[in-house]
Amino acid sequence: MQENIRGIVLRTVKYGDTSMVVDLFTESRGRQSFMASTARAKRAVRSKSFWHPLSQVEFSAEMRPVGGLPRPADVRTYYNYIDLPFSPVKSTLALFLAEFLSAALREEKENLPLYRYIESSLQWLDMVESPAAMANFHLAFLMHLSRFIGIYPNLESPDRYFDLMAGTYCDRPPLHAHYLQRQEAQALPTLFRMDYPTLHLFRFSRRERMRILHVLNEYYRLHVPNFPELKSLEVLQEFYS
Repeated sequence: MQENIRGIVLRTVKYGDTSMVVDLFTESRGRQSFMASTARAKRAVRSKSFWHPLSQVEFSAEMRPVGGLPRPADVRTYYNYIDLPFSPVKSTLALFLAEFLSAALREEKENLPLYRYIESSLQWLDMVESPAAMANFHLAFLMHLSRFIGIYPNLESPDRYFDLMAGTYCDRPPLHAHYLQRQEAQALPTLFRMDYPTLHLFRFSRRERMRILHVLNEYYRLHVPNFPELKSLEVLQEFYS
């Protein structure tokens, strides 16, 4: 059946000399893979430019219940980024977020609220001008992403420790190494109140920002099955160093 598909590009993998597998998080079907052409014809070259990570694209494809991967046709972007591909800060964040989402949404089914959240967040990042807001964007994005995929931590009744495995507070150290001690544990409710309009109000040192990111990354690795080591995390760390 021929369908109109909207999706956000997560990653691409070369397949032979003239094709690539494109993984998208789609509006109507969740995560889906497609087979796109990379042949040297002018039309194919133009189409290839649509498959950059986090591109917001739409196309038609024949979605068969069995058989090979669907092939996109009449590909176009439905939102054209203005600044994200050209800003060093934003493009570095985009590289990290694409890899993170590819890992976090590995098995994600149709989830329209999640799709809308990612879509609108990327458009907000594209338009924002505040350097402080840009620097904190990925932290707020990852914190609130956890709600949409069902792993939002329980931040009620703050206590001396926060158990990252259980996702809740406790009054004594758990019997494993994945927990936060008092100072960091009690800062969590304030951090999780950070949203896009208030990003510029949160002032972190580079060391503090990377610590927050590493804690969030650890939390996802504990709660998302088979969450891998992220290569772009090191790139982001070097960028902020």
